[in-house]
Amino acid sequence: MKAIRYVFWCWLTIGLTLMLFYEVPEPLGFSNGLFLVFFALYAYSLEQQSLGGFHKAVLGRALFVGIFTFILEWVGTETGWPFGRYEYSETLRFWNGGVPLAIGFAWIGVMSSGVLLSTGTTKWLRALQAGMFAVLFDLVLDPVAFAQQFWIWSEEGAFGLYYGVPLQNFAAWFVTAALLSLLYPLKQERSIPTSSIHNEAVRLYQGMHVMFGLLAFKEGLWGPFILAIVVIAALEGGLRLDRSKQKQLV
Repeated sequence: MKAIRYVFWCWLTIGLTLMLFYEVPEPLGFSNGLFLVFFALYAYSLEQQSLGGFHKAVLGRALFVGIFTFILEWVGTETGWPFGRYEYSETLRFWNGGVPLAIGFAWIGVMSSGVLLSTGTTKWLRALQAGMFAVLFDLVLDPVAFAQQFWIWSEEGAFGLYYGVPLQNFAAWFVTAALLSLLYPLKQERSIPTSSIHNEAVRLYQGMHVMFGLLAFKEGLWGPFILAIVVIAALEGGLRLDRSKQKQLV
C-alpha cells in the first residue's frame, strides 16, 4: 500500500514537471502508459484497504472492469460506438498497434476511486455519483489528451463538440461508470466521508485533476483548467466541512 502510494506520487511529480517545463525523453515514452497503471494500482489498493485486507472478489472485479472496458474501447475505435470516432496514437502504448493496455488500467482507477468517493446510501444513488465523478474527470482529461495527441478524435458525425471532443463521449463515460459501479458492494465504510480511505481517495482524485488541470493551462484550455480548480476546491471544502462536523460530535 505505502509503496504504490509513494511510487504514484513520485511518478506524477516527475512526469508533470517534465511535461510542463521540458518534455518526456523519447526512451521514456512508455512512462505515460505506466502512470495510468500506477493510478489503477493505487486506487485498487485503497479499495482493498477499505475492506480491511486482501479480498479475491475485489481483484476479480478489477480484472473484469479492466477487460470489459478494454474490449469496449476496442469496439469504440472500430465502430465509433459508444464514445465516438477516435484512434489512439503510440503515446500510451507499450507496443505498436491496437488499444493501449494502459486504458483498461485507467478505467480500473476511475472506477475504484469513484466508488470510494461516492457517499450514496443506495446503489442507484451511488451509480449517479460514480458516473458524475467519471465525467468530471474526463471533462478535464480528454481535451488535454486530445491536445497532446494521446488519442485523436474525428469530428465526422459528431453531435456537439467540447474542445474537439464529441459530447457523445461524456454521455458514454457516465453510463459506463454508473453501470459498472453496480458491481461494487454498498459498504458502510464508503458512506463515512471522514474515513481515512475516503480522504486518501479524495487526494488521489484531486491529484489527477491537478496534473491534467495544469497541463490544460499549458495548452491554453481554460475551460478544463477552471473546472479542475472548481473540482479540487469543492472536494477540499467538503473534507473541511466533514472534519468540522466530526469535531462537533466529539
